[in-house]
Amino acid sequence: MRVYDKVYTKLLQAKSLNSKGVKISHWRVSIEAAKLAKRTLKWMEPEKSLGRICGVKIGDKFKHRAQLKMIGLHCQPLSGIDYANINGKSLAISIVDSHRYSNESASSDKMIYCGHGGLGFSGRKLPREDQKLKCGNMAMKNSMDEGTPVRVIRKVGAQKNEMFVYDGLYVVSHCAQKRNEGKIMFWFYLDREPGQPPLHQMLNENE
Repeated sequence: MRVYDKVYTKLLQAKSLNSKGVKISHWRVSIEAAKLAKRTLKWMEPEKSLGRICGVKIGDKFKHRAQLKMIGLHCQPLSGIDYANINGKSLAISIVDSHRYSNESASSDKMIYCGHGGLGFSGRKLPREDQKLKCGNMAMKNSMDEGTPVRVIRKVGAQKNEMFVYDGLYVVSHCAQKRNEGKIMFWFYLDREPGQPPLHQMLNENE
């Protein structure tokens, strides 16, 4: 990721000089930096796949979501649920817990993940809506039915120090529909696959 870091820093500096007081969208800069870094490294676009990603270990940290896409860990630039058509069925392959929804961690091996939709994108004040069983939500339900693994990435830290950390593989054990502030939401209950090193242990080792 050194090439990416260098490209991102140069782009950010260039845009800062030319911004003339206009607020810079850092996530757009990170996407542009990822594209340039991949071109420099001559990397192919990664295929979406289930399970582990070669070379990625539990506890690995990433500064920007664009880096997750570079290596195929999570390919959605904004949405929390990434999914792919595998053997004719839409399956969830990864989720990002960015604290935008009311996600919960009952323990280090269990997670309750709120479904996608109903809030609009960040920065857009739209009326809340019922979540629907389609796109990422349908993929999560299909993953539950098929028992396929889902990669979990967590956002940790705050403000300028926030990072995305790979937590490992989980399976969706069950899902439920509940009302939250008057709107229907999907809640997916995930269990961490056994035999994986604890995230906190790997974070300590990587520091």
